[in-house]
Amino acid sequence: MNYLKLGSSSEIAGFAPYATRFSGGGYIHGIPVELPRTEIIEYSPTLGSTPRSRMCVRNASSHAKYVYEWVKPLRTIIVIIE
Repeated sequence: MNYLKLGSSSEIAGFAPYATRFSGGGYIHGIPVELPRTEIIEYSPTLGSTPRSRMCVRNASSHAKYVYEWVKPLRTIIVIIE
């Protein structure tokens, strides 16, 4: 999923790998990669500790990839965390 630079309506700033949309318009995705960099980042010290986006759930990229490949397109899933 590409994302735009703040304050821009058309300039792409980078991408969030393995983005899977959930209700309300948020996404589960891997660590965002800012252009011109193109390789996926696996680790970030901000995971789980710092709000960095709007409504999204940022994960390690390998975890986001698992969800992305597990969920079937146009299917409803319910995730229960106990």
